[in-house]
Amino acid sequence: MNEPSAFEHNLCMSQSRPSIGAILVVAVFLTSTCFAVISSSTENTYSPKTVGETEVLSLVLKSEVEANKWTKKDMICFSVEGMDPSPKFIKMLRGRDLKVRSSAEWRKKFNCGFEVLLGFVTFDESKSARVHAQVQDLREINEGVGHIAILQREGDYLVQKIDGKWRISEYVLSK
Repeated sequence: MNEPSAFEHNLCMSQSRPSIGAILVVAVFLTSTCFAVISSSTENTYSPKTVGETEVLSLVLKSEVEANKWTKKDMICFSVEGMDPSPKFIKMLRGRDLKVRSSAEWRKKFNCGFEVLLGFVTFDESKSARVHAQVQDLREINEGVGHIAILQREGDYLVQKIDGKWRISEYVLSK
């Protein structure tokens, strides 16, 4: 058997190596894919558009904590308008003494006993808001006993702005 010459060996090796152009195409593709994933994940998070939205949602969450007699050790997951709250919004709510995290966290770790699903029915920054709230008990799923969340309560909060301050005026239980 004849050994390949140095020229034939180098020719063979150069044909098996990817070209610089091919490497650049793959690098550009991977980079654009990573940025697309990052941007799509931020598009699916909820950030309040106004201070009023922040105030209203904070009031509703605090009201749910009181109504359900949750303790300070109970971790509450929540979402708004079907989206997970932004990390900045969660941090702000924690600063208001609410022990909350994104519903996405529960889907990863099963570490919330309850979930509150929130959605604005109406919102007028100058005078009032109506927020739909659905509360689910996740404890049986967390313990491996149940397979579906138990609907604990569901209704609408009527919130009014009186003298520049947001206040809950009524809670209407869903039928």
